[in-house]
Amino acid sequence: MTEPVGEPVGGPATTTDPRHHVSEYFRLERWEIPPPPGSEEPSEFGGRAPVDAHLRGSGGGLRIGGILTSVDSLGGILSGISVRPQWIVTTSMMATVARLEHRGPLRLHGRVLRRGRSSVVSALDVVDEGWDDRSVAAVVMTCAVLDPGAMDLDFVRPLSLPMPPLDPDAAAPEEFFCIAAGRGPVTRLELSDRLRNPWGILHGGAVAMLADVAACRAVESARFPGEGGPVAAADTVLHYLSPVKVGPVEARCQVLGHRFDHRVVRVAIHDVGAGDRLCSLASVTVLAV
Repeated sequence: MTEPVGEPVGGPATTTDPRHHVSEYFRLERWEIPPPPGSEEPSEFGGRAPVDAHLRGSGGGLRIGGILTSVDSLGGILSGISVRPQWIVTTSMMATVARLEHRGPLRLHGRVLRRGRSSVVSALDVVDEGWDDRSVAAVVMTCAVLDPGAMDLDFVRPLSLPMPPLDPDAAAPEEFFCIAAGRGPVTRLELSDRLRNPWGILHGGAVAMLADVAACRAVESARFPGEGGPVAAADTVLHYLSPVKVGPVEARCQVLGHRFDHRVVRVAIHDVGAGDRLCSLASVTVLAV
């Protein structure tokens, strides 16, 4: 990281919104880092997420779908607060992954790069706090600015959201995100209410997790005879084209090519119940691990 990651500062912790089931599942702690007095720059944000045993993927750490889910949760509130009284919705995330194996917890730091009338661009860095702050991922996130309507934006500032406690009976990501079992180029997700964000649409992190799982399954099913062993998703570019409102959701994959230990997969995510509308498009690099 190019700048130090701040720690929680000031103000009582706010009550966790019961709609925020996804960030609670990853036990994401978030805190606002206000600018110096007199500065007109937006606040930065810090975050921390443990790498619980049930969240570890084949690479040995938090899978990229989980990393992007936490980034979306942190970057969303970072970007949203920067444009109040308006709010935001995520439109794209581009993640470069430095390593797949993590000790945890992971620490996140986000800052606004550009704040315009219609969009916000933010940079988010993820390091492994349990492994001498080694770099894990760098993400650029773009959000569109929207009228929040009746959404409650009355926050205690500086904002501080504590880490939720560990659920000893927590489900694996595929179960929590309602991703159907199977293999091959098509993976399906059932749209549960717990996966909806405060706008009532499928959480951007759920889309990222679906892209992760689907891309890995597509590579596993497309291997040549004799190939085997575990795989894990890494570098990901994800564009949100339109909201998922109805479901079920299908991720349809095409393995575009391979080189040495990795393959590139295009993932098209459709809202089947909304006229099979294309809602997101991703490019995922899948590594043999």
